[in-house]
Amino acid sequence: MMLLTVVVAGAAPVRSDENQVARYATDATIPFLVAGELLLCLDGKEGKREATQGAEALMATGIATELLKATVNEKRPNSDARDSFPSGHTSAAFAMATVLGEDMPQYKWPVYGAAAVIGWSRVEVGDHHWHDVIAGAALGHLIGKHFVNKRLAVTSNGVAFQTQW
Repeated sequence: MMLLTVVVAGAAPVRSDENQVARYATDATIPFLVAGELLLCLDGKEGKREATQGAEALMATGIATELLKATVNEKRPNSDARDSFPSGHTSAAFAMATVLGEDMPQYKWPVYGAAAVIGWSRVEVGDHHWHDVIAGAALGHLIGKHFVNKRLAVTSNGVAFQTQW
């Protein structure tokens, strides 16, 4: 018999046999992204530029993630939905961790650790396969790194890619 409990914060019902830590980590994705943007905003005179890079990296990561989901069309492990690959929670968390880690190196290990816990939680709660999370982490990291290094930029004509050799 499955019992349902409701998390006080108003999140979706959680099965009593489900890992509560994993559910809380999954639910922490949006607060992690918002806190990351606020931390970037507060980073002195460079804060506005860094927060813009973070927002642009998140937007580009979201678009790339959704395009891959539509293209790959992989079934989730816990449902018939065909939007498993790659993990959007993980790609967003790693994009933010990369921007934060590059712009504020003193937070590099804690933010990558938080992003890794978010990725782990997606598998633990049964929403993704491990390869979805690994692909999401790589995608978010690469896109975040390109925005920090100014190889990707949002322009009036769309997203511009610049190569530097």
